[in-house]
Amino acid sequence: MKFFNYDSPIMQFLSRLTDLFILNFLFLICSIPIVTIGASATALYSVTLKMAKNEESYIFSSFFRAFKNNFRHSTISWMILLLAGIVLWMDYRAIGMMGGSFQQIFSFLLIAVSILLLFPAIYIFPYIARFENTIKNSLKNAFIISIAQLPYTLLLLVVLSLAGAFTIFIDFRIVGFTWFVIGFSGVALLNSFLLRRAFRRFE
Repeated sequence: MKFFNYDSPIMQFLSRLTDLFILNFLFLICSIPIVTIGASATALYSVTLKMAKNEESYIFSSFFRAFKNNFRHSTISWMILLLAGIVLWMDYRAIGMMGGSFQQIFSFLLIAVSILLLFPAIYIFPYIARFENTIKNSLKNAFIISIAQLPYTLLLLVVLSLAGAFTIFIDFRIVGFTWFVIGFSGVALLNSFLLRRAFRRFE
């Protein structure tokens, strides 16, 4: 029957779902130490960027090869972003104890700085997965791309905002199951279709 042919749309769809499930599992397992989240995210995007162009090969070997090859670069970038995030969170708590016009001024400045951090954070791990560069230049170029390709950056923010809204407003049992099964890899794949277009100008 054509239904069971590997090249049939149904079988291709089921094969893609299986790949995303495996990829999601690998990302979660490799992110458990927390310090390895950057390397895990880079490996995740290394595979989904290929998926977005139908270039993917074996999920396991592709993921772990990217994880190993980009471990140092991704981990240092992740620690830089994490430290910056912690500093911003501490500043936010400190501003909350202020009063009057100073609170409004510093709140505005903190929001501006947070946006400046968020833009390169969206691109940094896909960038490392796609390009070879130094850590400094990777962070710099991730920021440049986020500004130069602002329409795609805004679309990426929409995808991430929808994922955040899903997490907040949907029943936690459904949310937990979805993120555990296919959430991270699914969002990464959606992002990868946009990222491929954003990166095209710089390839």
